[in-house]
Amino acid sequence: MSKLQTHFDQFHDTIKLGNFDENQNLRDKRDLLLEDLKKKIPENAPSFTHFNQGSYAMHTGVQPKDGNYDIDVGLIFKCTREDYDDPVKLKQMVKDALNYGNRTVKIMQPCVTVEYIKNGNVDYHVDLAIYAERTNESILDLARGKENSDAQYREWEISDPKGLIDCIQNKYDSKEDKAQMRRCIRYLKRWRDHKLPGKPFSIALTCAIYHWFQPSYDIFFNQYYDIDALILFVKEMKRNFNYNEWLTIRLPVEPYSDLNSRMTKKQMQRFKEKLEDFEEALCNAEKEDDEDKACKYLKKQFGNEFPIPEKKDLYKKAETSGFAPAGASA
Repeated sequence: MSKLQTHFDQFHDTIKLGNFDENQNLRDKRDLLLEDLKKKIPENAPSFTHFNQGSYAMHTGVQPKDGNYDIDVGLIFKCTREDYDDPVKLKQMVKDALNYGNRTVKIMQPCVTVEYIKNGNVDYHVDLAIYAERTNESILDLARGKENSDAQYREWEISDPKGLIDCIQNKYDSKEDKAQMRRCIRYLKRWRDHKLPGKPFSIALTCAIYHWFQPSYDIFFNQYYDIDALILFVKEMKRNFNYNEWLTIRLPVEPYSDLNSRMTKKQMQRFKEKLEDFEEALCNAEKEDDEDKACKYLKKQFGNEFPIPEKKDLYKKAETSGFAPAGASA
């Protein structure tokens, strides 16, 4: 039986993306953009403060496979939804202030996206979520809608982004439980990147972990085993598909929406099929005595970043344990 924790640890170190405190380059880019916005936005626009959100704030980021780094920043404008009947007007101010130089600025449904181009390709992008304050409340209103959206799609949506960050960060009291949870979020994102590019969204996978993940700790060996935690989690996620073959993943804070609502039935069907393959591969790897074969099961699920032990490492381990590795000949 293979627990493979050493290989999971190596894989995690490869895909892990540090937070802003660990990445001066991305922090500088974020700060430069915010300074430009303060300088260029019209004088009659309301002032704003900012906060980090998304995977950087939750410490769950992964290295992008395409090199396009994603920075999520929330902008809280000192105004209320009543000041802007059309929330897209506020988003338009942000776009106009930033739309120059080597940037491409787009008003997306939930945010304003600023892309930085290098050698003809997107080097990194910043998603700016635009919020208005709510009187005497800690929750906010999120500006939704595009430039050409019909009136029905231009709306303020109640939102609690800071509450979401608190939910994820404070799910467990134990530092070790939190660390395993974050590792498994990263594994799940990389599995999605490899098997289901695009959807489900990262926030949906993170909240799925919030709802259904349980840490896996072996008291006898005094060790956390990530493969056991993943197997239990995938089984639990599969059990939560309803009779319509749909998996609802609720945001754990307002507006408590289904984070899979933008998936099609076909995408959901493919998601379930890939989950079944994922569970089978994890179980096969966990049962396999040959570490080389076990890691190959996982490499097919996670991609080439998952390590395969070299033969010399297997022989060294065998010499230490007194057993020859499976398939070895004299």
